[in-house]
Amino acid sequence: MWVFGYGSLIWKVDFPYQDKLVGYITGYNRRFWQGSTDHRGVPGKVRRQPAPALTAPGAPPQLLARLCWTCTRPGRVVTLVEDPGGCVWGVAYRLPVGKEEEVKAYLDIREKGGYRTTTVLFYPKDPTTKPFSVLLYIGTCDNPNYLGPAPLEDIAEQIFNAAGPSGRNTEYLFELANSMRNLVPEDADEHLFSLEKLVKERLEGKQNLNYL
Repeated sequence: MWVFGYGSLIWKVDFPYQDKLVGYITGYNRRFWQGSTDHRGVPGKVRRQPAPALTAPGAPPQLLARLCWTCTRPGRVVTLVEDPGGCVWGVAYRLPVGKEEEVKAYLDIREKGGYRTTTVLFYPKDPTTKPFSVLLYIGTCDNPNYLGPAPLEDIAEQIFNAAGPSGRNTEYLFELANSMRNLVPEDADEHLFSLEKLVKERLEGKQNLNYL
């Protein structure tokens, strides 16, 4: 049994596997449209409310305006969205022979926050290896944690503020972006890398504000 990872399964591999291959699947795009209430956020409604007024002499007004909007509850993590022309790079893991069901049971618990499984065709990066079927976890639009599309600025703000039992949502984003950059330098995942840039700008802005 092979399992395809396109999110945290790429960089947080806390399960045994026998082999792994870098490659891609088709017919989908990767999007930060799935809510996380058990790992990178907590249960509750997504909302924005004015934070207490920030007073910092000399701080850029646009920075203050941005930082005055706080309060998100769930985090945002990736799921797959159907697109006939889409392509998603990731890592396929071969589960240990004889322990497939045991490892899958663990992954079912890890991915319990709105994900279901389906089977797709995986294309290894190495062209000498033939495509083969893999299992993947996907959060479809009918699951209770699905948040759906939103302006990138709003998604970045939610990721910037969210945290949960597994840590800050920013860690999830940065680890995924760094992993994809290292594994597949030629892949230009605009959605992923645009969010990385927006969230880093917020972190830099917060650091600059602290120095004022």
